[in-house]
Amino acid sequence: MISLWMWPFAGGLVGIVNGLTRWTTISYLSSEAVTRSLVLVVGGMVVRLGFVAGLLIAGLKQGIAAGLLAFAGLWITRWIIVVWSNVRQNRQDQRPARQAAN
Repeated sequence: MISLWMWPFAGGLVGIVNGLTRWTTISYLSSEAVTRSLVLVVGGMVVRLGFVAGLLIAGLKQGIAAGLLAFAGLWITRWIIVVWSNVRQNRQDQRPARQAAN
């Protein structure tokens, strides 16, 4: 039996894996290879859903508190990734554009 306080960390780990698979999927999308892109999106979604469902099922088998703590870890990690991604994008937008050499 996993300690009750380990469930938020397990949720966070699944959240990080979830974010990395999304990032990988988006980086491989291509308008020329529509079928491949569709397979990547749907396949990645199934993998992410499987990880989240497995985490929540395992947590809820230990009790409602473990399930809620696992969900909280997943949810908090997801929002940290969203905020981090937004801050990172804003920093890139604020960099001065390189001028073409004449």
